[in-house]
Amino acid sequence: MSRRKMQREPLDFFTCDLMWDHLDGCLEPLSEIKETDDEIILQVDMPCVRDKEDIEIRLTEDSATIEAKIQKTVQYERWGTFQRTARFCRFSKVFELPAKIDPDKSKARFIKNILELRLPKKERVFKVKIE
Repeated sequence: MSRRKMQREPLDFFTCDLMWDHLDGCLEPLSEIKETDDEIILQVDMPCVRDKEDIEIRLTEDSATIEAKIQKTVQYERWGTFQRTARFCRFSKVFELPAKIDPDKSKARFIKNILELRLPKKERVFKVKIE
């Protein structure tokens, strides 16, 4: 077991589904997934991301991975039974999609710190060419 994993496991026990990983300096962005008959629309809020060149998108048929560099480091201070300060320099999230998509036909745009992905669903009916 790696040292990083050992450091992370006690925190995971007490805090499930965190929206950040303070060891990696990574925040999970707020997001919304909408599904229509033809496509999946994924909207991701990315404050402090300067422009589209700072965003990386990787797609498979059933998942979307989004990572982005934050322009200005975000600092979070937690008060409670113990005090912890964490700094974050990037966003990262893996989305499990509700249906299979066609990654080659997908489109993305980044306007006013909102990333929108339009992910066409994979066709289930295949056309057969007659020779």
